[in-house]
Amino acid sequence: MPSYSARYDTREALMEALVELMALEIPAEEFAPVLCTIGPVDLDLLADCMNDVGINDNRSIAA
Repeated sequence: MPSYSARYDTREALMEALVELMALEIPAEEFAPVLCTIGPVDLDLLADCMNDVGINDNRSIAA
């Protein structure tokens, strides 16, 4: 029986995950460690997606 393993290596997968993490009020600095416990993460793409949703380099959510 195959097991399911999430992969965060596409913009769609990462954006969906970011929406869920923000809804759960997970701090931005914990996004990568949380996602890495679930499956492989493209960290460069994660940084790009975080910028796209308004999380700047200071790790805060833009107003």
